[in-house]
Amino acid sequence: MNNFKYAIFDMDGTLLDSMSEWKNLGRDYLVNRGIKVPDNINDILNSMTVNEATLYFQKEFGIKENSEQINSDILKMIENKFLYELKLKPFVKEYLEKLRKENVNMCIATATPTYLAKAAMERLNVLHYFSFIVCCDDVGIGKTMPDIFHHATNKLNANLNEVVVFEDSDYAMKTSKDAGFFTVGVFDENLSKPRKEIEALCHKYIESFQELI
Repeated sequence: MNNFKYAIFDMDGTLLDSMSEWKNLGRDYLVNRGIKVPDNINDILNSMTVNEATLYFQKEFGIKENSEQINSDILKMIENKFLYELKLKPFVKEYLEKLRKENVNMCIATATPTYLAKAAMERLNVLHYFSFIVCCDDVGIGKTMPDIFHHATNKLNANLNEVVVFEDSDYAMKTSKDAGFFTVGVFDENLSKPRKEIEALCHKYIESFQELI
């Protein structure tokens, strides 16, 4: 793996074992409201932030509440998981400690709202490893575009070729790699694509952070 001075970590599915909680969240929100959803609703919502999903719900299903209320209702369904239950993926803490000893400057770039990300990382005693957390809401678009990676790089005062990005989502890996970042794909059991397809989207693929310790 290339030498690097800076690391940008995705959170859900990369650091935190949480993708199963997000998987059906939008679908459950709609079903709870008595809305008939298309069979492929999870695929439609897969790469959306909560804000993007909210706009989609308003447009496609005619939900009348304002965006703030819809966001709040969705996040209330998952909030306690972040505050009290979700765990780190195996060997995350050990790898973060290794990078800290190597003076690698680290941050988190996530689609999860910052307050939930910060609460989970603080509860799990790893928040101190990161210089900051940025959320897709900070740049106004999800990881189908590289804006959040460039935003994090600028906040790190880094050059693109000094940065490594860790991601579990196939679309985010592709975005990162296409934007020129050295990209490490991290296995998550909720990603259904064959390994060969995933490996083509990143520079290096790992099944566990143990491989990098």
